[in-house]
This record gives sequence, structure tokens and C-alpha cells, in this order.
Amino acid sequence: MQKKTTLRKFIYFGCACVILLFLVLNIYTPLIADDYSYSLGINSIGDIFLSQYSHYFNWGGRSISLFLAQFWLFVGKSFFNIANTVVYCLFILLVQFHITGTLKKVNPFYFLLINVFFWFFVPVWGQNFLWLTGSCVYLWSAVFILFFLVPFRKKHEIQEYKLSALKSVLFFFAGIFAGWSNENSGAAVLFFLLAYFLAKFIRKEKYTLFEITGTAGFLIGFIILLTAPGNYVRADVMRQLDDNIINTPLLFTMFKRFISITVILFKNNGLLLMAISIFFSFDLIYHKKQKINLFSAFYFLSAVSGAYSMIMAPGFPDRAFMIVIVFLLITLGNILIQMKIQLPEIIKRNSFIFIIIGLVIMSVSFIDTSRRILGVYLRWYDRLELILTEKENGVFDIEVNPIYATDRRVALYLLDDLMPEEEKWPNKDIAQYYGLRSIKIRESEMYPLWDNKSKRIRQVIVPPKKIIKKIIEL
Repeated sequence: MQKKTTLRKFIYFGCACVILLFLVLNIYTPLIADDYSYSLGINSIGDIFLSQYSHYFNWGGRSISLFLAQFWLFVGKSFFNIANTVVYCLFILLVQFHITGTLKKVNPFYFLLINVFFWFFVPVWGQNFLWLTGSCVYLWSAVFILFFLVPFRKKHEIQEYKLSALKSVLFFFAGIFAGWSNENSGAAVLFFLLAYFLAKFIRKEKYTLFEITGTAGFLIGFIILLTAPGNYVRADVMRQLDDNIINTPLLFTMFKRFISITVILFKNNGLLLMAISIFFSFDLIYHKKQKINLFSAFYFLSAVSGAYSMIMAPGFPDRAFMIVIVFLLITLGNILIQMKIQLPEIIKRNSFIFIIIGLVIMSVSFIDTSRRILGVYLRWYDRLELILTEKENGVFDIEVNPIYATDRRVALYLLDDLMPEEEKWPNKDIAQYYGLRSIKIRESEMYPLWDNKSKRIRQVIVPPKKIIKKIIEL
């Protein structure tokens, strides 16, 4: 008993460390790429509404998530760091709920395990969880979606479950937020709802008010997202940039995208897909007494739909795979809990040792990533100090050292820092943000970071707020 209590305390301590460290990684992630673009011209909440109105007609329909991004850019990165940590915790808890079906008694071991899973399996962890714009588009949208699906999860298992009339009406707006998230996440939920209502139709079950209002809200939000005039503007720009798309027959292009998505899907999630397929096959052939709940298949269908819905898009960045991985994890966790698979006795007896080994492996990976995130932050800090010095000397056309990221958990990974050509994006937006005529990177080798330790310690401890403010005011 004493051993179990000690183990539980240790796991709670691990959860607390995960939350704290997630906040720290947010703090040491600077503004990147789109963050600068969405900051421009935002001096009030009203400016955000005007910006999103223009964005809807000229670039895309992700109005809610990008409104959030611009709100936090306006309010300040420091406040976002805290809010993002809270939302991340809520995200993990919602994933746990969809796996177990309850949060009456939060399981700290599941909380820790889900964190570890996403750390190792999300292809571009930093873009999805640390990058301000990327986090609002993918992490925060995932929270809207998982929250929206909670009553459907409960209703499928408990036929008597329903929301009050007032909550059912409010649920309409939850549906709008879920539908108006991003394209492949919305497609995943759409197929989830289609499967859900097909199952109800076959069973001849009655519909409750929240199912109707929530689905109506979702469809409205999803239609608003997809029919944004800006989507067609952006698609046309992408086609103009790629001659192969213009000169290739549509059917062949779709086939190529199908193959490409399949390759990426199995590359990133091959083990998950294999495990889920094995369990579903075992259940279909051998499991006679207690079949796997149909809801698990709904999640699996959503994951596959979320992936292949991007067949209509000109590109499929790794960060868009996040919702696919979320639904695949929920599917696998759902199956394992329903099949009541027991751990081998040797693992149960030595659980403390296995957890220690797991945390050591996780710690090594975390320390390496943290070192790389801090490296990007310090080089960015050097850039700020250089810009300030140059502006004080009356120089407004600036060349800076490049900043690279080689770890997929660093937010800058696979994103544009600066280009050698000053007229290209995001150079022009970054120059405008700092009040420069132009900015570009110069050819240079990476310089050692810790030659001046006192300077580095100051940069780690002192936030760059005053430097940025002074740069902008000059």
C-alpha cells in the first residue's frame, strides 16, 4: 500500500513537472513567421475584426483560430504563454475523457502517458503546441472539437443522457466553433457525425435537442469555413507558384496527392495503424462476449477522413496531421480499455522501475529539445540587440545571421525565419514590425553560443520586452 501511495505521488509530481516545463518552453519560444504578419496593424480589438474580415475574403476562412492568434499577439506573448499552458492541459484531459469516457476521477498516469505519446508521435510538436499562430489553429481548435464531441460520447453510451434546453441552445455555438476550426479537422468531425447519426438511424433511436442544435451549428461553421472567398484566392496563388499543378490533369493530381497522403500517414502513424488494425481484426474474429464499442470505429473513421480530406488541398503540412494523431490515439486507447488488456505481472511488480526508466528516456529527449529551443531563443535575442544597435546608429537596412532549427519539437522547425532576398516573405513583414526599411539574412556560419556566459545568463533571465519596445519606437 505504501509503495502504491509513493508511486502515485511520484506520478503527480511528474504531471506537475510536465505542466511547468511546457510553460517554460512557451516562454522561450519567440514570435515566428506568420506571428509577425498577423501582428501588423493590430492596435485594438476592432482592428482584429477588420483584419479577419479582410482575411476571410482575401486569404482563408479560419477566422476563429486566427482571431485568437491576433488577440494574443495584441495582448502580449507573456499572457499567451500562460493561456496556452492552460489550454494544453485541458486538451490532454479531453483526450483522456474520450479514451476513458469519464473525468470524475482524473488518472494522473494517463495524463502523463498521453503527454509522452504526443511528445514522441506528433511530427512537428513545436509548430502545433509552441508556435503562437500554429497553436491557435491546431491545439486550440482541437480543444473546441473534443469539447464539442463530449455530449455525443456520453449519449452513445448512456441513452438517457441529455442536456437541458438552455445548454442545448448554447451547444449550437459550440458546434459553430468546432466547425469553423480548420479544414481537415472539420472534415474529421463531419464524418464522425455522419457515422454517429447513421448508427442512430439503424437503431431507430430518437434524437435529442442538443444533437440537432450542435450538428446544425457545426454544419454552419464548417460551411462558413469552406466557402470563404479567400480559400479560392489562396488556392489560385498556390497553383500559380506550382507549374506542375496547372499543367497536370486534375485526376492525376488527385491520385498523386492520395499516394502522398498515404505515404505520410503510414510514415508518421504506421505503428498506431498496425496496432488498431490488429485489435479490430481480433475483435471481429475472436471476441464473442463483449464487442468493441462502435464509438471506437467512429474515432478511427474521423482520423482517416481528416487525413484524406486534404486530397483537395494543394499542400499538406505535417502540422495538419495533429487531429489525425489525436483521433488515432483515442481509438487505440478506447480499444485497450474496452478489451481490459492486463499488463504482465512482472511489469506490475516492478512498475516503479519501469516508470523511472521511461521518465529517464523522456528526460534525455526533453533536455536535448530544450537546449535547441533555448539556442533559437538566444540567437533571436542577439538579433534583437543587433537591430536595436543599428537603428540607434541610423541604419534601417539590416543584415542578420540566420537562425536554424533541426529538432521537430522546436517551433521554428520547417518554418521560414528570414530569406536572403529582402523583398520576399516574411522579410517585408518582419521589417515593418520592427520599423525597418529592409531586413535579410547574410551568409554566415553558426557562431558559438556560450562564449560570453554572463551575457547569455542575462538573456535567459531578462525578458526582451523593453528591447522590442525600444526598437519599435525608434
